[in-house]
Amino acid sequence: MRKLSILILPVLAACMLAAPSQAGNPLAGLPAGWSHATVNVLIKRQPHTLIYDRGRVVAFTSSSLTLREGDGSVVVINVSPSAQVRIAGQPASLSQVRRLEIATTISIDGAPATTVRVQIPPGVAAAIRREIRRGGAATG
Repeated sequence: MRKLSILILPVLAACMLAAPSQAGNPLAGLPAGWSHATVNVLIKRQPHTLIYDRGRVVAFTSSSLTLREGDGSVVVINVSPSAQVRIAGQPASLSQVRRLEIATTISIDGAPATTVRVQIPPGVAAAIRREIRRGGAATG
């Protein structure tokens, strides 16, 4: 019994330490390398389907993003006009998203995405900085 408790205690401690960092992050439970996930949930006792997509931005309009997902598939994600958009953790608008950035979207029940999170890969960020230094516009 003592050996069992010696093994279990470190595991429990690790779980307790990891939990706060994942709180509020609905993507924390998805495996590394994911590009599309559909999750059925109950919200206020009503069934809903959450749809997560992640990929490199290959095109965009004022109301959609076209992503090349990790498996090579290309998907068009309609985005709600009231969507919460964040780029590198900062509030932004859909018009600020650029090609080659990595976007994660969340939609509910097949409606347009209500959440868009964008990360700027280091190589893309460096290219943007070079373009700005040259006096050019850093657009998609």
